[in-house]
Amino acid sequence: MKLFHYLATASLFLAVSIANSPAAAATAVDPASEATCRHLARDGVDIDNLAYWRDTLAACEAYLQAEPSSIDARYFWLASKFNLQQFEPALAGFEELAAQGHAPSMDYLAKASAYGLGRERDFKAALAWLRKARAANDPRSADYLGEMYMLGWGVAQDFVMARSYFELADRLGYIPAKRSLAWMYLDGIGVPVDAERGFGLLSAAAQLGHERATTDITFLYTKGIGTEKNASRAVAMLDDLVRKGSADGMRTLARYYLRDGDKTQRKTALDLLEKAVALGDGNAMRTLADVYVAGRETKRDFAKAESLLDQAIAQDILAAYRSKALLLLKMPDPRYDQAMYWMKEAASRGNARAMADVGAMYEQGKGVPVDESEARIWYGKSAELGDSSGARRFGQSLYMGTGGPRDVENGVKWLEKSAAAGETDAMRVLAYGYEKGGGLPKDVVKAFEWFQKAAEAGDTNAFLEVADRSYDGSGTTADAQKSFVWYLKAAENGSAKAQYCVGLLYERGEGTAQDSREAVHWFKAAAENGFIDAFAELGEMYANDANLPRDDGKSIDYLEKGAAAGNVTAMILLGIKYEDGDGVARDYAKAIEWYEAAANKNSADAMYRLGTLYRGADGNLKDFGKALEWLTKAGAHGNAKAQYSLGDIYEYGQGVPIDRSKALSWFMMAAFKQYPEAMNAVGYYYQNGIGTKEDQTIARNWYQKAADAGSAAGALNLGWYYENGKDQDQAIAFQYYKNPPS
Repeated sequence: MKLFHYLATASLFLAVSIANSPAAAATAVDPASEATCRHLARDGVDIDNLAYWRDTLAACEAYLQAEPSSIDARYFWLASKFNLQQFEPALAGFEELAAQGHAPSMDYLAKASAYGLGRERDFKAALAWLRKARAANDPRSADYLGEMYMLGWGVAQDFVMARSYFELADRLGYIPAKRSLAWMYLDGIGVPVDAERGFGLLSAAAQLGHERATTDITFLYTKGIGTEKNASRAVAMLDDLVRKGSADGMRTLARYYLRDGDKTQRKTALDLLEKAVALGDGNAMRTLADVYVAGRETKRDFAKAESLLDQAIAQDILAAYRSKALLLLKMPDPRYDQAMYWMKEAASRGNARAMADVGAMYEQGKGVPVDESEARIWYGKSAELGDSSGARRFGQSLYMGTGGPRDVENGVKWLEKSAAAGETDAMRVLAYGYEKGGGLPKDVVKAFEWFQKAAEAGDTNAFLEVADRSYDGSGTTADAQKSFVWYLKAAENGSAKAQYCVGLLYERGEGTAQDSREAVHWFKAAAENGFIDAFAELGEMYANDANLPRDDGKSIDYLEKGAAAGNVTAMILLGIKYEDGDGVARDYAKAIEWYEAAANKNSADAMYRLGTLYRGADGNLKDFGKALEWLTKAGAHGNAKAQYSLGDIYEYGQGVPIDRSKALSWFMMAAFKQYPEAMNAVGYYYQNGIGTKEDQTIARNWYQKAADAGSAAGALNLGWYYENGKDQDQAIAFQYYKNPPS
């Protein structure tokens, strides 16, 4: 959305004739040529480069020597002074011309008051000047008034009034008003989103010579918004602007190359930005500063970035205020207070994304105390002005009820609007909402559809969500091959979890051909990125994978790294190795040390192994008291093996008095967790009335469950029951005797 960055017109005829003039600034000055002064001072087009305004000033100074009474030349001379930040003489001159009824000068005075350029910000004064200019039938003032109503500056925010003023300015022939209207339709500001109409309005403005409309169209072509996606056409249009010397074209092409180009094009992008900066283009300064902050195409340099941003801010480049705030946030020692100051400056000048950022800083307590209510207010302002990030945050705050009452219906409305604008975070919020049913009807199919949309839009987090659900079939058909494709995309984008999952699929041969070496490659990548589960997998593979040469040294090394990082599985695997003497000298003390480390992290498996080790060890290490302690802890944590072992301990009186009732109680706990041997034990206790009242039917049922779960003892006991019990059936008995589970 453009904000008061166009020049006022001297007359409607002059605006049209000048707007159609060539884009390149003239390099020679003819003192006797009024056309030279007017040519350099083309009105109705954004000009942000200082070289242009210096040439304009020189041309108009030369002309004024010959024709000192020319109002047009004096106006262009003052406009040059103003855009070169020589505000005091410029505003004094504009006031003299305005007193003579010169409406374009009133527009400049309005801009100065609205933005605080050379004087204090004063919306009331800005409106007064605009209304005087409008009374003189000045088309530029109508466009400015539309912006004042859009932003709610000095008037109640009113998108209907804003649109009516933009339409009026358009009817009066003010070309930039077409761009104002276009972005209302593209962003859905006070109207339903109509990208095709927005594209049409920008096309009309571009055909009339409006450069910014042309660069806007190239953006729409690269995204396929309002028209078919056609990146090559966009690049051709920008190349044409660059050949004509357009700083705007240079900057826009550079930004496209930085976003979508290969390494060669990125070098070209830096060259283009340097050329635009040399012309004094403020927006190019801001873009190059962002490059220095990111540190991808060139070495990160906060000092250079800050210097460029300060120059851009001196030109009142709106985006530079926000970039300055982001720079301060990204410094090694973030300056939150200063960042909030600059972010609010950007927001106060109408930058909708900065409004969303101010809200985020209030929500996170950066530079200000946490205030979710204030955050919601800022998110609402941003959303109303068409910012997709603001719409997502505002929708989420309404949906979740943060910072105010919960409003699911309106929250979903804003989230869907944000999603329609391509905001993948909004898509994922909607997906989680449908998946969990929190305020929305639970619908895993819709959830998957939203995750898929976000993934197809390039959201790495959504790659993972689609991969997970494609693997387990939640909301879609289980498809390991599709799952592998999405995990691989996320892995290649640097997701450590995805790298781990790709390793697992290669290791198992699921969704792709089994390949142990590829599995090792991805597990190593995941481990290097801090996904500590990968260490345990590497430790296992180097010890036990038949497709790799065994390497006990690497196995132990990876397990120790994983254990040191807090991975419980690695701790347990080390304990097993030392207990069994597998690849290392047997060392019960070390085994106990690693098991205890895992047990202290609430691992029931580690507790079970400790209990089992103490119960079955030889010599002085055997300790039924410690065995009972650790197995009881594991059983309390729900470990079925430990529960079965405790049943054994109480049945045989190992370190405790025999207690068949307690034994049955532990066996029952394990049986309800489908532990086969425990189900058989419960059947045996009921068949023989041990620790409980005899009940042959209950016994048969538990034997059946044990046999179905793979217990050979359960199958044989079931066979005996059918041979000798109350429901005798020799044929059934024979089948269980003949084919017991292996």
